[in-house]
Amino acid sequence: MHVQTWTLALAVVAATALAPLQGAEETTVERFYSNDFETPMPGWTTQGTAEFAIDGDTPHGGQRSARITVPAGAAFNYPQHLLDVDADLAPGDTFSASVWVRSRGVDQAPGAYFVLEFLHDQERISITHSRTGVNNGAADWERLTIDHAQMPAKANRLRVSLVLHAHGTAWFDDLEIRRARGTFREFAGGPRRVTVTPERVVHPGFGGVGFHVFDHCHDASPELLETVIVKRWRELNPSYARVSHNWGWDAAKTEYVAAQMAVWKSTGTELYLTTWDPQACTSPAEYQAYATKVADMLEHFVVERKLDNLKTYCLTNELTLNEWGALMRDLPRFRTYHQAFYAEFKRRGLPVQLLATDASPIDYWFSIEWATANMDEITGVYGGHHYINDYALDDVLFYPWFLERLSWGASLARAKGKNFILGEFGAKQAGDTVNGKRNDACVYWGTPQEPLVAIQVAEAAIAAINAGVYAMGYWTFADFPDEYSATYQNKWGTFKWSGADHATRPHYYAYGLLTRYFRGPATVVEVTSNDPRLRAAALQHHGTGTWSLALVNRNEQAVAVEFALPAGVGRLRQYIYDPRRPPQSPFGDLPGPDAVLEPVGGRLTDSVPAGSLVVYTSLFDEQAPAAVQGVVAEPAADGTRVCWSAAPEPDVRYYRIYRQSAGQAAQIGSTVATAFLDRQPQPGATYAVTAIDLSGNEGPAAAR
Repeated sequence: MHVQTWTLALAVVAATALAPLQGAEETTVERFYSNDFETPMPGWTTQGTAEFAIDGDTPHGGQRSARITVPAGAAFNYPQHLLDVDADLAPGDTFSASVWVRSRGVDQAPGAYFVLEFLHDQERISITHSRTGVNNGAADWERLTIDHAQMPAKANRLRVSLVLHAHGTAWFDDLEIRRARGTFREFAGGPRRVTVTPERVVHPGFGGVGFHVFDHCHDASPELLETVIVKRWRELNPSYARVSHNWGWDAAKTEYVAAQMAVWKSTGTELYLTTWDPQACTSPAEYQAYATKVADMLEHFVVERKLDNLKTYCLTNELTLNEWGALMRDLPRFRTYHQAFYAEFKRRGLPVQLLATDASPIDYWFSIEWATANMDEITGVYGGHHYINDYALDDVLFYPWFLERLSWGASLARAKGKNFILGEFGAKQAGDTVNGKRNDACVYWGTPQEPLVAIQVAEAAIAAINAGVYAMGYWTFADFPDEYSATYQNKWGTFKWSGADHATRPHYYAYGLLTRYFRGPATVVEVTSNDPRLRAAALQHHGTGTWSLALVNRNEQAVAVEFALPAGVGRLRQYIYDPRRPPQSPFGDLPGPDAVLEPVGGRLTDSVPAGSLVVYTSLFDEQAPAAVQGVVAEPAADGTRVCWSAAPEPDVRYYRIYRQSAGQAAQIGSTVATAFLDRQPQPGATYAVTAIDLSGNEGPAAAR
């Protein structure tokens, strides 16, 4: 091992090449390993069936290189030269690497490439690839790189693999691996300051904080839609959604989905549609027929149903084809699909852009870089996913790492004049088995740490905003219902779907503040902090001139923060999510503001609770809706039906229903409808209904 060490102070770089948070890390960078393959390879072994050699047939530099040959017709399974390193490693170590490759007669993707893996003994924990492709090194020596591979906490071994997964021959030479070892730089003391600088724009047309949505794929009763699904959507009011698509929907299901898409249009929500389980195609005729079939459905939505909020489409969720991520190994085939879609959309004048590549996790984002180099002319927007599996909920290094990775992705897109979408993200995945079902859920559900998920998810959203990401979708708005599958359950929602149990999870009340107030279109501007444990983002809403600011305090104590704000911000409503005391409403109603604050001379000082999320916004009015008219309560077969007239104000989101009995009044429901069934009526009870508007103001009660 050849080690050369030096120290750099690395700033966290946002999409505008500015540093929204300075001094988060001090990082030591070193040359960790290098090999020019001029001598035998101590410590290296081989895996798979192939001819392996160190020879002088085609060296890049010097006299020799590492060779792999797989004869035509031979069976193969990822033949590779590999080296395991299990000394001088620490969780959080971040590796970048490069190797030169030359190939001859390689007949299929993924071809010749290299990999960094992290293992616990022999169990793989994570993997990061270089660019793959049948043409890697085909014309001449070509440098392959891995920009960022971070060692997870569970890992104790690094594996380097030089791979040829194809027939033909590949040579590898001049391998170099560098390591960055970061330490967190703490607050230096003095007053804590957060500064919003409107002149320094991060994104001029931010699309919004939103959700991935799957609930339209399940059957829901009108009552469930009115009192839970649509009601909560209208209250959280996201301006962006990533939406699951199925090319096999029949006419009835297509119309049901269109009705849900119309609800999203009514909330000004931009839609990105992506297919689960696309159709496998092998011939030009099949590609064309499939593109036609999908275009027919999208044209029905956009043109016939006038759902012009549908802006983006991707062939496949996470490059899946028959099996998860299969197209990761054949990106040219992904391009072939999208070429067929692009031509068909263009022929029809269908205003829907294509997204590449929708890869997950960040380890596979090399496919996005491949797309920028190989299919930019048919791509309208770039994007990928990530789940926070390698960082504990309280790990202070997560934010700077995620910000840097998202900045890298956004800069790839920006270099092509395109946007970047974080299509799906969440906290750590479980993946165990519960009651005989594979449990696709957050590992923290049902534990004392569940309320803390909200802080990490909010931190991830703030990183995305500061990185210049266009829009993002937390997975998911709602759980999959229990009856979805006998062998699989997906329970990631901000609220449950288990029989009649639709209880909200704590992060509903934190992430919901971001979807509600970090809406697009808006201009994201630079925010700096002199305390690395304060993570903040700010934007100005288009059309209103109002502002929203979000702050996560990663300090273990409450801190006083002085904000420097743009002139004319005006009065701010303050909303606090404290994971030690998370809100809870049986109806998913967001609580009102904790305070109303007014900056003086562009300055605001506030005390921010330990480990909390605080949102400040001037996106509100104080005019409550008028009293609801025509409230009537009538006996029904299964209870008492309360009805009223629709509120005339256009910004009314939903209604709250109250029952008064034996001198006590209590809320019994919320709904977007103008009727509500009380299934537990009380003798002599009376009812009142109030309207809730877009600002969360509640109108006066109107009684029966």
